[in-house]
Amino acid sequence: MIAERGSWVIVGSILIALLLVAIPVPVSWREYTPDWPLLFLFYWVLALPNRVGVLSACVVGILTDLLDGSPAGATAIGAVMAVLVILVSYQRIRQFDGLKQGLVMALLISLVHLVEQRLETFLGWQHSSTAFLMPAAVSFLFWVPVRNCLRFFRRYYEVQ
Repeated sequence: MIAERGSWVIVGSILIALLLVAIPVPVSWREYTPDWPLLFLFYWVLALPNRVGVLSACVVGILTDLLDGSPAGATAIGAVMAVLVILVSYQRIRQFDGLKQGLVMALLISLVHLVEQRLETFLGWQHSSTAFLMPAAVSFLFWVPVRNCLRFFRRYYEVQ
């Protein structure tokens, strides 16, 4: 019963993160918004690596691509790569304080956006700046509040 009850918390939080992506913001602000789905996904992979993994990263990546209008699979490939890094070293990352964890998450989000940008360049989309890395820097600032909020819900609803 606890596992069933806990699953809706994971799925619900990811859906909330996807809704945060869908909120319309001015184009000039778009690059300054954190990458909510990746932050939420990385938290759940770090907290529950036996329940949230590569398949979840693929699904979240494809849904993010559909919301962003990017080529389907561009974010998914980067998200899968980042989740594999987390799965290999989650025990070590858990021991880091919030600042170091935020730095690791920012680097992983940078990896996701770099893979996405390279795939889009390969498909013929032009990118002339490094502004695609700005969401990683902003996500660094939001990592600790997101982690603490999701940790509270994980403990409150006894997600295991």
